[in-house]
Amino acid sequence: MNESATDLSFLGREFLTWLWFKSEERDGTIMAPDVGDIGIIFFQKLILESGEGEYSETVACKGIHSDLNEGKAALRKGKKIKEARIKLGIESDECEFTFKADNFQIQTMKLPATLNMDEEEKDKEGRILERIYLTESAIGVMEKLFSLFLTKRISPTWNSEEVIRLKKWMRE
Repeated sequence: MNESATDLSFLGREFLTWLWFKSEERDGTIMAPDVGDIGIIFFQKLILESGEGEYSETVACKGIHSDLNEGKAALRKGKKIKEARIKLGIESDECEFTFKADNFQIQTMKLPATLNMDEEEKDKEGRILERIYLTESAIGVMEKLFSLFLTKRISPTWNSEEVIRLKKWMRE
């Protein structure tokens, strides 16, 4: 089987672009079925790329106060999001992680503070279980968002509605 025929990295890159667009469309929230409003913010790090091998070009937007305008300019020039730092708000919990689009990999997840130090010594098992729960919740929300993206991506209105709004957002 031809490797390029099975390379689905474009799908992850489209997903991240769509996710960034959707988060800004509703001022940092996305409505997901069966979940409700999810807070999602792209911040501090955005890596975009076009081309392959020796012909690839990369743009990196990094920094605590980065507003990612260079990222939108790179999108307008045809680059795709390869990696992004995302802040995800689920109910009252908030976590941060880096999402690598090419292989749908989550890295360096920072979870919300859990039990306080006194309780930590008494209940290490509870703290570990809580951290597992928070990690699984974040991953589950990303899966639901990807499912929402796929549903929209294969719908007949993708090109006639969603892509038009996405292109308008890129020009802003």
